[in-house]
Amino acid sequence: MPAPAAAGVGKTQLGAPWRLPANCRLATVPQRRAVTTAAAAGWEASPSGGGGGERRQRNLFNAVSSADRAGSEYGEGFFQFRLSGEHTHLDVDTLNEQMQIQGKQRIRHSMRPDEAFGLIFNWDNVVADTRDLQRQAWRRVAQQEELPFPAIERPQLYDMRPERAVTDVLMWTREWKRAQELAWLVATEYATLLLEVAQPRDGVVDWLQLMSKTRVPCALVTSMDRHTTSELLEKLGLRNYFSCTVTADDDMETMSQRYLSAAIKLERPPNHCVVFSACPTSITAAHNCTMRAVALLGTHKAFDLKNADLTCANMRELTVYNIRRLFANRGNEHMDLRTKNIGKQPPKRRLTNATFDEP
Repeated sequence: MPAPAAAGVGKTQLGAPWRLPANCRLATVPQRRAVTTAAAAGWEASPSGGGGGERRQRNLFNAVSSADRAGSEYGEGFFQFRLSGEHTHLDVDTLNEQMQIQGKQRIRHSMRPDEAFGLIFNWDNVVADTRDLQRQAWRRVAQQEELPFPAIERPQLYDMRPERAVTDVLMWTREWKRAQELAWLVATEYATLLLEVAQPRDGVVDWLQLMSKTRVPCALVTSMDRHTTSELLEKLGLRNYFSCTVTADDDMETMSQRYLSAAIKLERPPNHCVVFSACPTSITAAHNCTMRAVALLGTHKAFDLKNADLTCANMRELTVYNIRRLFANRGNEHMDLRTKNIGKQPPKRRLTNATFDEP
């Protein structure tokens, strides 16, 4: 039976060993729409451009901030709606159980253990150095509008919405309308820089080539739309390294939802996936999804990323064996489920057909 498309997971066909049946949606309370940086798609609306322009303006505002919610608290997951009318709640634990690799794929993974894992990469500050582009966008707007930009910047500038950064961090104005206009200029400059001068981080290309050689599936998670993401990957020469992408068109609301969607598209259980991130919030989201987290230094200090399973300066420091070692203690870590015999112990198995040669 063909696998129906899942709402919130894109038009991905989920093959063996597990399929996501019927129409599915995420069982969470919507907070806000996923972000989009598709100014590249020809958006030229202004802050006063009406209904459509307001949505485009809001999406551009979200592009230069990283104030996303981690998610996956209290059993967040998916709902399965079947033709019979019944529905099933699929949380993280259920996905781990139903997406277990079985059959011939399990035999293949026993011979090639690296292929059993899936890698999930964040776009921001992992694949590309977006923090430097955001900084350049703020500086350009400050220069154009003749506004002061502090010599020692505050990290909070990039962790909140641009309007609040204008009023609370940079103190450029107290008028909300003027703050929206400045935030619109920053978002437009950032979208332009993203398409013109974006470059992959040091070691990313070599690491992706190594993963492609060892046949480890990789997914890209980004807050941009699918059209802009495809255009950027083609420009950077990274399109063939990612087997799937999770973009704003998938309509995810939290980081955990994006990671779970990426795991489904990779056809790997969430507890067999590794998230590459440079943000403490996304590390928390990865652990909430029972995934491993590899943190890259740059936008945050090492002590801010201490919850990650592995921290490195760039991907040149990693090897394929590092990924396998992240799962070396699986089953023996804190809060892992363990089996215990209760009551009478099962009898020991004895060999009844064994023969011995007489002397």
